[in-house]
Amino acid sequence: MAGYSATTMNDIAEAVGVLPGSLYHHFRSKEDIAVELLLELNQALDECGVAASRRSDLAAADPEAAVRLLTTELTELSFRHAAAIRLRAHEAPPSVATARFAEAMQAQTPTLDRAWRSTVGALATVRPAPSVDLAIVRFALRRLAFHAPVYYPGAVPPRALGSHLCDIVLHGLAPGCPADEELDGSAALAAATDTIAGWRSPERPATQGDRAEIVAAARAEFARRGYEATTIRDIANAADVRMGTLYRRVESKEALLREIIDDHGAHFEQAFQAVMSAGSTPPETLDALARVFVHMSRRYHEEARIVLYGWAQREATTSPLHEYYVATQRRLARLERLMQRGFSTGQIRRIADPTELSLHFRSLLWLPFHEHARTSEARAHASLRWILLRGVLSAR
Repeated sequence: MAGYSATTMNDIAEAVGVLPGSLYHHFRSKEDIAVELLLELNQALDECGVAASRRSDLAAADPEAAVRLLTTELTELSFRHAAAIRLRAHEAPPSVATARFAEAMQAQTPTLDRAWRSTVGALATVRPAPSVDLAIVRFALRRLAFHAPVYYPGAVPPRALGSHLCDIVLHGLAPGCPADEELDGSAALAAATDTIAGWRSPERPATQGDRAEIVAAARAEFARRGYEATTIRDIANAADVRMGTLYRRVESKEALLREIIDDHGAHFEQAFQAVMSAGSTPPETLDALARVFVHMSRRYHEEARIVLYGWAQREATTSPLHEYYVATQRRLARLERLMQRGFSTGQIRRIADPTELSLHFRSLLWLPFHEHARTSEARAHASLRWILLRGVLSAR
């Protein structure tokens, strides 16, 4: 839970219940353990792809059943290999890692890739044909199933998570979902649009080595490697400044993270409160929140990665992420109340309890759709209307 960089061999030995000397008898270092975990994951992913590829008859006869099976299988696999999934969450390994570690982190899974394309692609044969780009659907389902231990830290059984995720994506949250014209004219969407329009563009560094450039470098490194795995020297190198210059501009690595997350959190809270206070129906409110998330995940894509993959020790009041974590819990509680209101009015389907449903909603909205074929904000929002509210297999 503390992350790779903050974990020692002694920590691992204590968790396993053996003496450190016994652990060193099997592994020379924690990197050896990490690489073995990653290799086991990569093999499991390949086997999952092979098994799915052999189900072409199921995909042809019952495309929905094939999609559900692949999604739940990958969700269960990801929880079995949760430690390796977290190791693969970042683009770059810790700066002290070897090439062997980096190679294991970045291994490709072509067999599984092909299985996802053919399995989700088979939904195109359903009549009437889906109105949403199935490549975006594939991106959403696969990413959430693969990163399930990160997106869903609770105790919901993996198979139930995968099944409920498919319920939402394939059949939608909102029976009788309003038409686009009605959603476009909602007070909640107007509040979201007005709030976003009022934000200033991010400041650009004025000169090399100035404070803004150091903050930008820290933001990028935290997103690439994770906060714990990033050293203050990594930040100095990325900003192309000497250590002395860096320490004259900033107090510490922790202070940098706190500043980055506080700015991100303030903007998010402003937009969330504006939408939730607009007095719109639950489906309209969820649609407007989708607009906010799509914009936030693009504008603050680095911050989104930092908070998603950097939750270790966030409950500790000394953590730079603690205040953001507390605010996140408040937002989730309010979202749960919105889901409950939707249940009572019949505007939201009772797919799962409000707590789990809120996690699904948040997880789908935080997906970086801009990383998929440069999907625009407008296209991502339109896709989310179908995926979240109407469902891919909805005829409307």
